Amino acid sequence: KKREYQICANCVMDTSDSLIQFDESGFCDHCNNYYNNILPNWHTDERGTQELNRIVEKIKADGNGKKYDCIIGISGGVDSSYLLYYAKEKLGLRPLVFAVDTGWNLNVAVENIEKMVKGLNVDLCTEIVDWNEMKDLQLAYFKSQVPYQDTPQDHAIFAALYTNAVKNKIKYVLTGGNYSTECVREPIEWVYLNDVKQIKDIHKRFGTRPLKTFPLCGVFKYRVYYRYIKGMKIVKPLNFIPYKKEEAKALLMAKFDWQPYTNKHFESIFT
Repeated sequence: KKREYQICANCVMDTSDSLIQFDESGFCDHCNNYYNNILPNWHTDERGTQELNRIVEKIKADGNGKKYDCIIGISGGVDSSYLLYYAKEKLGLRPLVFAVDTGWNLNVAVENIEKMVKGLNVDLCTEIVDWNEMKDLQLAYFKSQVPYQDTPQDHAIFAALYTNAVKNKIKYVLTGGNYSTECVREPIEWVYLNDVKQIKDIHKRFGTRPLKTFPLCGVFKYRVYYRYIKGMKIVKPLNFIPYKKEEAKALLMAKFDWQPYTNKHFESIFT
């Protein structure tokens, strides 16, 4: 039965989200989740500073005697670039910087990464995804017609990052994910980034060449093996500080000659 159209009384979300729910005031569950669950626990004041300092002390203690105490994935975008700057210059961490070349990167992304790495004098490790395998899987996703077409690229990036963290015996993975600029509900009904079964099934139906080297990291490996057996921890430092994107852009441009993108995720030809 087709649902009667409704839009949230507080935001632009509507019944194009098939799982959306509304309360008696017409507020959607996205908004209620933010006000009831995220906002009360999102502290960018002294409480956030204290919590971040506690986490940083633990990272430094666990990394004592090692070349790196954390790993940071960088795309060249504002969030990951600012995170790298903040972690190195403000928190005094010793990160290994990790980038994934999926074949879709624009020159501005590559140049931004190089500027940040050189300006901060940190080590960069880049994993290059086999372009023929990437194209084949991406085309398979087009043919499958599933809604989230960026799964191949996103999965490769995070799978490679987590795998290399474990490979280099680095427990702490710092990411630029943050509530300030991308406060989304989890799980999203049409995004299955760690669903290797789905990836393999789509590729089996529509792909033409074996995925011999394509980075893969399933739900069990990510949520159980890496976290509980290897002790890997995901940390989002930008959630503990007053993070304002325009101010971050201005700082990066002034200090590193970093160049902004025209829109979010426009470092990639695909997105």
